[in-house]
Amino acid sequence: MSWVDVDLGGKKVRVAVTRDGTGAWVAWNGLACFVGPDRTMSVAPEVTERELRAPMTGRVVKVSATPGAAVQAGQILVILEAMKMEYRIVSPRDTTVEAVGCKEGDRVDLGHVVVKLSP
Repeated sequence: MSWVDVDLGGKKVRVAVTRDGTGAWVAWNGLACFVGPDRTMSVAPEVTERELRAPMTGRVVKVSATPGAAVQAGQILVILEAMKMEYRIVSPRDTTVEAVGCKEGDRVDLGHVVVKLSP
């Protein structure tokens, strides 16, 4: 996995990039998507907004999300640890948690759905 600094409208953000045999996983702000060799994303935007995926393979340190709970944009839902770094997966918008796909202590692989949000 590597980190890349990207300029988004004048604001620098750090995204995680992990290469796969056929493309790469790109993760930012709790969202992860697969980009294929033709540079197209394999996850539809409406699914990406609802499914928060692990941006890296790691261990789940903390799960704050519970099904049915109302959450606010930017609220931390899951914290992963990998290579002595913590990665906070946050809600991209105000919504409700539909399902939680991990528990504290679990090992999750890159792209695993850790939280599913209501539409």
